Amino acid sequence: MNFTGEIIAASCSISAGAGTSVTGAAGDQVIDVKLGKISSNSIKGVAGGGITAGQAVNLNLDCGTTAADVTAVTMQFDPSSGSGIDGKNPNLLRTTGTATGVGIGIYNTANRLLNLSSNESIRGAISGDATAGYKAKLSLRAVYVANGWTVKPGTAIGTLPFTLSYE
Repeated sequence: MNFTGEIIAASCSISAGAGTSVTGAAGDQVIDVKLGKISSNSIKGVAGGGITAGQAVNLNLDCGTTAADVTAVTMQFDPSSGSGIDGKNPNLLRTTGTATGVGIGIYNTANRLLNLSSNESIRGAISGDATAGYKAKLSLRAVYVANGWTVKPGTAIGTLPFTLSYE
């Protein structure tokens, strides 16, 4: 085996866009997304369109002035280090709490449900210059989705760690 790679100086910090609040320093940030209170009978499955409610998540990335050779950033999700993959539907993030029959779906900007069990990711272009700095945007939508079991009301919480990689 041969391994190749490069360690770069660029590391983007995330600031909150619509639908989020962000705390912490670059490399150790926490993004809070409030999905709100949703009626259990309005939550649909993937076959039913999925997106009945949800929250757009727009993240603004500031990559400083050292990202001259970087053209893109990829957000790679790691559900197994968070609340896990839903046991009924592997596309969904498992929820914890008292609600049942529901997972959290992550949709891209084309409203396509990402398959969290197959390492799908979100990608954004990095643009700018060494004077003004380099910036990127990552956009997605988080939605409660029926997983195939009967939806019962209660709290539904999920944790989805991610890593940013640069190209």
